[in-house]
Parts: sequence; structure tokens; C-alpha cells
Amino acid sequence: MSEQRFPAPGTDRARTPFLLHGPSTSASLEGPLSTFTDLAEAELAVRGGAFGDLVAGAVPFDPASGTSSFYLGRRAAHRPSAAPARDTGSFFPDVPFNDTEIAGYIRLVDSVLPLLRSPGSALEKVVVARAERFRSTGSASIDPLHLYGRIADLYPRVHSYLVEHLHSPGVHTLGASPELFLRKSGDTITMTPLAGTVPRDPTLTPAEDERRARAELFTDKFLVEHRHLVEFMLANLAPFCTLVDHPGRPELIEAPGVWHLGTPIRARLRGFDVRVADLVSALHPSPAVCGVPQAESLDLITANESARGYYGGLVGWLDSDGDGEFYMALRGLDYDANDGLLTLRAGGGIVADSRLDVEFAETSAKLATMRHALGIVKPVRTRLPAPAVPAPRVPLVAAV
Repeated sequence: MSEQRFPAPGTDRARTPFLLHGPSTSASLEGPLSTFTDLAEAELAVRGGAFGDLVAGAVPFDPASGTSSFYLGRRAAHRPSAAPARDTGSFFPDVPFNDTEIAGYIRLVDSVLPLLRSPGSALEKVVVARAERFRSTGSASIDPLHLYGRIADLYPRVHSYLVEHLHSPGVHTLGASPELFLRKSGDTITMTPLAGTVPRDPTLTPAEDERRARAELFTDKFLVEHRHLVEFMLANLAPFCTLVDHPGRPELIEAPGVWHLGTPIRARLRGFDVRVADLVSALHPSPAVCGVPQAESLDLITANESARGYYGGLVGWLDSDGDGEFYMALRGLDYDANDGLLTLRAGGGIVADSRLDVEFAETSAKLATMRHALGIVKPVRTRLPAPAVPAPRVPLVAAV
């Protein structure tokens, strides 16, 4: 356990460390708060009951190289609140950063496709992501709670989240997660892993768009991608469970700006004492955000992308009974109050049948979720420009 950094409610500092609200769960904390950079230690502390009854925070995409941020205190008796949503100001893109990210995304996709298509390669899927950075045109800093309030108002059907980084005070990760990673209640686990995505088509009626999405997603390319995820989750759940139940075919899941394939999974644990930290260690990062095989995909991602931080990680809470909920930290952004930068990030699963233009459009549709929250209505770039001549191939950066 680290020092108690956060004071009691009523001060500005106490308002911002953690908020989560959506159709399934609401969680916020009252202080003073103790802090942790390890989920297992935080879980042990909250289950011991000496320092509070709720621990909440975030796990990074790569737990081996990133730092978790967890806060332990008392569960607030009221619904998590945010400052009233208001105009967040105007933003302009950091063009050099964004162009570098697009170039890196193209290079990585272009490099992994031959590996995925090679008969002798073990690589079956890699989730490749890119980032966009924006700066505020105003002189006043952005209130993270106002931004959180705007996200929650825009996307009430998913789970909005806010976490302040322990290792970087003043930096917040916020977003609107469409995906339940894990819910534990007693000896029961439920989850709905998502893999396989197509953008929404605003020119169609909702019914027409649903039929189009169903026709596109229930095809070999997306079903194979989704099967990789489900098989990974089932295999890694098995040592902890006496029973695992799931449908044989995925469902169509609606999310802001996109459609997904999702498979509800329900499992019975071997006992009430199974720790969530052990489940997270076994299941994260899953093929939904990493790839298949996990180790090879993780090496490619960390060697060739800018650091993901909490993007593709987990955000959620645990109580003194060992119950809790964690959501994928997706459709989000990082806001750094120290320099006024907002960094959005989105990715998609690359498999042998992937096409660069289609995958790039998917990342644009996902980025649009947070662009909209910032008031950036016009897309920054949704399609790749058609090259006049074939672009030269750039070698993949090898992981060490």
C-alpha cells in the first residue's frame, strides 16, 4: 500500500481519481483514499477490510511494462457525479504526431499481413492501433469532470469511466467502454468478449443498418477472428472453473458508431476465494486487444506502436466480498492537464483476410466516439489517400 494521497470529499482533489457509471454498474469513492500500483495488493487490502470497502482503478494494456492505478476507500452512497456537461472548447490536431501515427499504422499492418498469410507462421491475429492527438485552442485548462459528464451524456447505453494516473498526476484516462471484460458475483463469472467490427452507416435506417452489419459480420473473416477470442477466454478460464456456458454462435452487439460480434460467457468458479487478480492475470491482454498467439502479438505491438498506456487495459472496481466489475478501456482518450494534450487511440484485429483500407476505416469509426465528445464533428481522416505509386515496404521492427 502506498501513502494516502487523496483527501476526504469536498476538495477538488478528491473529485477526480475514479468514476464509473453505466447501465450495469455505478461506482465512486469517498476518502481518505489509499493507493496501489498492483491489483493483487489492492484486492488483498480491500478483502481485508481495514482501509475501506471498495477499490477502483485501471490496469494497463501491458501489465508487465505499465503501472496500475488503484484507489481504496469507502463506496460512495450516492450515484457517481460529474460536473455538468458543457462546451469543452475548440481543438486542433497535432499534425506531425498524427501523420507519424498513421504512417506507423500503415507500416505495421503492411508488415504483419504477409506473416499472417504465411503457411508456416504461428501468427493468426494482431490488434494494431493508432493514436490522434489534439490541443485546445483556449487558454483555460479542461476540467476532466466536465469532459466525463459530456461523455456520459452522449453515451448513456455504455459505461463511462474516468481514472487519474497515479504515476502521472494530472493525467486522466476517460472513455465510454462498450465491453464487459469480467463481472464476478460470488462464485459466478460473466463476460461478453467482443471481436469483429464494422462501422455504422448513418445513411441507412437503423433496421437497414442492422441487416447490413449482420450480413457483413457473419462471414468467415469476422467469425474466425471472433473464434480466436472466445477460444482464448474459454481455455484460460478453465483452470478456475467447474462449469463454463456460452452459445455456439456470437450475437450482434450495437455500440456507439460501430457493430460488434459478441459472445456472452457464464462460468462457475471453483470457489468463492478465487481472486479477480488471478483471473485478470490469466485473461489479459486478450485477443480482443492483443492477438494470437499472445506473446508474439504483444512483442510486435510494444516494439512498433507508441505506448498504449491504459488503452486496451481494464477499468473497474472490487469490493470487500471479492465481487466486482471490470470493463475494457476502449473508446477513450488520455487528457494531460500539464500540457493540455488530448490523445485518442483506436485499433482493430488484423487477420489474414484483412484489407488495409477497411481496417483504417474501422479505426476512424472508433476514434469518432471521442472526437464527438470533444466537439470535433467533421472527421479528421476516415480514409487512406489512394497512392499514385506503390508505397515502398518498410521492414518490421523486431521485438527484443
